[in-house]
Amino acid sequence: MLLRTKSKAQEEPSWHKSTRILDWRLFLSVMGIVFISEMGDKTQITTLLLAGAKPHYVFWVALGSATALICTSFLEVLIGSEIIARFMKPHVVKLASAVLFIVLGCLLLFGVIGAFDAGTVAL
Repeated sequence: MLLRTKSKAQEEPSWHKSTRILDWRLFLSVMGIVFISEMGDKTQITTLLLAGAKPHYVFWVALGSATALICTSFLEVLIGSEIIARFMKPHVVKLASAVLFIVLGCLLLFGVIGAFDAGTVAL
């Protein structure tokens, strides 16, 4: 069965139970994965360009960029824990995300998406 049963969906989410104990291994794993995956992406390049354009306001560019990353990450965690995890089994989420990454990777590799026009710069 692909969807969770109703009794599982009504249970208290696991993050409610673990908020009292800080799990350093989980924290460092998530931080490392997100840090590595953010290296060289469009958001980081945009932040780099904004900091270069406003060198006297580097603190505000860094603060704005960090705040945006925190907000988007919070939304992703909220959606993942409150919607996806409640109604889908973990192996289905893992399989769906693997297929999605493979499809997006192939589309990028073959130039179907992510084409860059050298005459334009997006900021």
